[in-house]
Amino acid sequence: MAVTRDRLRRVKLLILDVDGVQTDGYLYYGLGEGPLKRFHIRDGQGVTNLQRAGMTVAFLSGDESVATTLRARKLAVEACRQGVEDKGKAVRELLSEYGVTREEAAYMGDEPADLPAMAEVGLTMAPADAVALVRQQADWVTEAGGGSGAVREVADAIVEAKSTQ
Repeated sequence: MAVTRDRLRRVKLLILDVDGVQTDGYLYYGLGEGPLKRFHIRDGQGVTNLQRAGMTVAFLSGDESVATTLRARKLAVEACRQGVEDKGKAVRELLSEYGVTREEAAYMGDEPADLPAMAEVGLTMAPADAVALVRQQADWVTEAGGGSGAVREVADAIVEAKSTQ
């Protein structure tokens, strides 16, 4: 990881894409009205650990899904933006809403649609299985893939960096 502890310590707001970052990217159809999504429990614990450390976590998705709404509710994530077409604009709005600077914000995404959001923050991450273009633009590519602990990897590093201030 080329990201310094100092950069991790500055993060006050972590914005997470959903599909391909918090999930494995697969959608399961045929069991109900909407697709099912698989979330990793360790990623959820990472979100909880960040919140306990005083950080704000936001979900930002181009998709609209009951599964994402339920996951946000379960993790007490108040900032859950779905159906977002312009992720860069949505990130700017979140920065303003939560009173943080771009240097105090981080974003994790996996698809080219996430690049405008990544351009608005001071620290960018991508899961190991993100598309090549996004991995190339990210400050940090996790060892874990999306939906397989990538969020927990980032959360643990941020919490640890903040605990050693």
